[in-house]
Amino acid sequence: MSLVDLSRQSLALQQFIQDQTLSPATFNSAICHQDEMYLFALANHGIPDRAAIRYYFNGRRILDTVRQILTWHFEDLSQISSFLDFASGYGRLTRFLVQEISPENIWISDIYAEAVQFQIEQFQVRGIVSTTDPDDYFLQQQFDCILACSFFSHLPQSTFLSWLKKLYSLLSPQGILMFSVHDRALLPPHLAISPSDLLFIPNSESRTLDVNEYGTTYVGETFVANCLNSLSQGEAVYSRIPLGICRYQDLYLVTRTPQKSLSSLQFSHHPQGKIERCELTEAGNLILTGWVSEINPNSQLEAILVLINGTLIPKGLLSLQPGSDEGQWSWSYHVNLEDATQESIILIKAVNSQGLEWVFETTTIGMLLKTYSNSDETCS
Repeated sequence: MSLVDLSRQSLALQQFIQDQTLSPATFNSAICHQDEMYLFALANHGIPDRAAIRYYFNGRRILDTVRQILTWHFEDLSQISSFLDFASGYGRLTRFLVQEISPENIWISDIYAEAVQFQIEQFQVRGIVSTTDPDDYFLQQQFDCILACSFFSHLPQSTFLSWLKKLYSLLSPQGILMFSVHDRALLPPHLAISPSDLLFIPNSESRTLDVNEYGTTYVGETFVANCLNSLSQGEAVYSRIPLGICRYQDLYLVTRTPQKSLSSLQFSHHPQGKIERCELTEAGNLILTGWVSEINPNSQLEAILVLINGTLIPKGLLSLQPGSDEGQWSWSYHVNLEDATQESIILIKAVNSQGLEWVFETTTIGMLLKTYSNSDETCS
C-alpha cells in the first residue's frame, strides 16, 4: 500500500512530532496516499509537510477531547477493554490513541477495506470492514467506548437513525457512545431548520462515496434526542457538548443508564487562533501579531510559547488586547532570536490554563517571514 513520502521528514515536521506526541520515539507517522483527510489538508496547504502537520494536529485535538471524556467516564483509561473507532478512516486519530490505550483493545472500522488493512498493518489494531447498510454490519463484540467522529454529520435521515441504533446496540452496560454532528447553528440563515429537523445536502469532501448516501447533514438537538428515545425505548441517556469536536461539530455522549452528570465533566475546548503578521527588526527581534480565541468559561489564555529548534525561548514579551468578538484577543509577542538563522525551526503555540494547546505554526524562520511578512528582511 503506497504511503505519502515522509521518508525525508523536514525538521519542522520532526519538531512538531517531538512537541505534540506522548512518545515521539514510537509515534507512527505513516500516512496512506489515499487518506482523504490528508488530501483535504494538502489541498488547503499545498505543501506536504505543512499538510501533514495540520493532519496530525487535528488528530491530536480529537485525542485531547476523547481523553477528557474517557478519563471522566472511566477515571483510568486502563479500565477500557474495548474501544471501537467507527468510520475511522486511515488512522488520523489511531496513531495517537495507541499511545494511550493498548492496540489489542482497539477496534477500528471503515467502509474502505484499504483503510482498515492500512491501520491493521501500521498500528496493530483490530479491524472491521464496515457496510453501507447497518443491517449487514454483524458484530458479536460489545464495546466500552464507541466513537463515531464526523460520521453522522454526513448521513441522510434514512440511515441516521438505523446506524445510531446499530452502534447503541454494541455498547457494553457501562459503555459510552460518542458521536459528532453538524448542529443547525452552522447553517446560513436561509437554510435554517427547527431543532426537530434534519437537513441533508448531497455534497461532501469524499472523492469516491455516493453523495446521496454520504453528504453533509445538519441536525437540531431535538432531532437527536427523539432518535435516541425511539431507538432505545426511552432507556438512553445523553449529554451534548456544543462545538465539542475541534470547536466545530457538536459532540453527543450516550450511555444506557444514568451515570455521571455532564456538569462534573468540566469539559475544556482548545484555544484557537492565527498569526497575522511577523517581522524581524535590525536588532534581531522577531515581532509576531495575531489573534487567539478562548471560549472556556473558567479558563484563560496562559501563554504564547515560542520554541527554536526545540528549545523554549524565555522572556518573550506578550501583549493582549480584547478583540471585537467575545472571547477573542489580539496579541503581539516580541522575542529575541539571538543566534537563530532562517533555517532554524520555530514552533509557536498558545496554551490555556487547562493545558490545552493551539499550534499556530511549525516551520523555518525564513518560511515564517515569507508567509506572514511583506518585508524582505530575513535572519542572518
